[in-house]
Amino acid sequence: MIEEFIETRNYTNLLAGFLNLKALPTTAPRMGLGFGNFGLGKTVGLERIAAKENAILLRAAQTWSKTSLLIKLCTELGLDTKGHSSQMYERVKESFLIDPRIVIIDEVDALLKAEKTPVLELLRDLHDETQIIVFFIGMEEANAKFKRHNHYYSRIVELIKFEAIPRADVEKFCALSSVKIEADLMDLFVQRYPNLRQIKVMLLRLENWCDMNGIESVNLNTFKTSGVEHGLGVQTSKTK
Repeated sequence: MIEEFIETRNYTNLLAGFLNLKALPTTAPRMGLGFGNFGLGKTVGLERIAAKENAILLRAAQTWSKTSLLIKLCTELGLDTKGHSSQMYERVKESFLIDPRIVIIDEVDALLKAEKTPVLELLRDLHDETQIIVFFIGMEEANAKFKRHNHYYSRIVELIKFEAIPRADVEKFCALSSVKIEADLMDLFVQRYPNLRQIKVMLLRLENWCDMNGIESVNLNTFKTSGVEHGLGVQTSKTK
């Protein structure tokens, strides 16, 4: 299977959200939130946007504190990590005032807990004092959880909901396979597997089975016969 980035509908919507925030004046709130279930391309899309925008992309963790976040930000910005949190905060703030950078926090669900409020407050303060763009990415429940924090949620002006993968994206993804995927099998993928992560597993298994059995094109009937949907087809070898 060819490893190639696909500009899916979710990625296009996410990119549009970032562009909308960049177009706002610095006096306006410039926070965004993308949310949705797993396997919809959130992280892959973020990595691509972060590279394009020279953004700071961090994955939130349950162990984060204000100090640990500041250390990560200082490290990303090439700043000294020595001293108290207040000193690191000033270094980060001054850096953003001189050279604004977008900050992206993936897996923000880890911070949407009462004991993690100080970490969110730190990000809010940096946003307010430096006018940088801060974008959060979380699971389906992240939007509802953020609504409980009105002083943060009022600053979120871009909401991007990641939707189930449409057929057009499935077609693009299947085109990367080393075997031809027929239309009726694509229909099954669209109906049964709402995210690309699951489809990729199916395609990799299918490629392995087709390679062992000398098959170049797969329709729905062949797919069912192969057994790869249940992890069985990989045990089948070509009859000699």
